[in-house]
Amino acid sequence: MPRLFRAVWVDTGNDPDWDKVAKYEMTHLFFDLFDPRLTPTYLRSVETRGYGTGLYVAANWPQVSGTGIEFAEKVHKRLEVVDPGLDRAQPKVQLDIEQHDPAYILNALERWRRLRPKRDTSWTMESLQGGWMSPEFVAGVLACRVRIVPQYYKGDMGPMAMDVGLKEMLEAGFPAHLVTGFYDAAVMPLPGWTGWAFTQGRLP
Repeated sequence: MPRLFRAVWVDTGNDPDWDKVAKYEMTHLFFDLFDPRLTPTYLRSVETRGYGTGLYVAANWPQVSGTGIEFAEKVHKRLEVVDPGLDRAQPKVQLDIEQHDPAYILNALERWRRLRPKRDTSWTMESLQGGWMSPEFVAGVLACRVRIVPQYYKGDMGPMAMDVGLKEMLEAGFPAHLVTGFYDAAVMPLPGWTGWAFTQGRLP
């Protein structure tokens, strides 16, 4: 990951707000994988402006319902439409899996890696989930080569101290260089921040 990495989720049905993207010095723009407007041409048009691109998908969306394996397979199938070709690392993919189910998560990540061995991928999860993550689970996740992105906000978008979320992941066994935070965009700007922001529509 580059030294300065600032990504924002662009809300479904919206184009980038180029003024805000520039104001907050975003480097990457992530789009809803199932946004019907999303095409290879659309993504290339963003990249020609000098931005990295990414795609996000949540495991509780109806389009990807089922087992962890089925989730990975449905994301893979949709990606074939949005960005054909198996050998590309980009656009990045962020899997928002908030189930507290180690078997589901490992099945999803392992199947994903078999289908997309080269895709730059991150897994984001709710805050304060490290307590149920066993060493065996952490080892399984690490074997799948995904970036770990804990959310530095609560389900009601209440604030949570960054060092608390980071400490949890480190105590669970994830190495610091693989952990990147997910911030509530409503609290921007943060001095020297790097990571993801949720969402463009919440930027001040």
